[in-house]
Amino acid sequence: MNTNTKDRAVRLAYLAATGLILTESVVGSYWDLARIAYVREVFDHLGYPMYFATIMGTAKIAAVAAVVLPGPPRLEEWAYAGLTFVYGGAAASHLAVGDSPKAWIGPMIATGLTLASWGLRPPAGRRNPLALLRRPAHA
Repeated sequence: MNTNTKDRAVRLAYLAATGLILTESVVGSYWDLARIAYVREVFDHLGYPMYFATIMGTAKIAAVAAVVLPGPPRLEEWAYAGLTFVYGGAAASHLAVGDSPKAWIGPMIATGLTLASWGLRPPAGRRNPLALLRRPAHA
């Protein structure tokens, strides 16, 4: 595999992982902030107070903004760390109450996607996932 093909494969893997985790985070943020019935049931089952949903929803949308919008690289790193804690913590919470794999496998996959997105991200200055969707201009 030549360098150009490898770069393209890494870029596509980054975009796929990032797109999936950002979509999950935006939808999850909305669900948390709207406190839909499913969120209320899960939080009650896990023993978390409902105000925690507001904290999680706000944190998720802030993380999405930090990854998508230009800003300091450190802020982006903290966003990825936060998403790792959110999804890893969700998996650990389900495991702690003895839930079946059906409950914790989704958060574990989200944790893996977060780590993949972080690990595959381009060098500083070229990280905006929305900018990577544009086709390069041919000279």
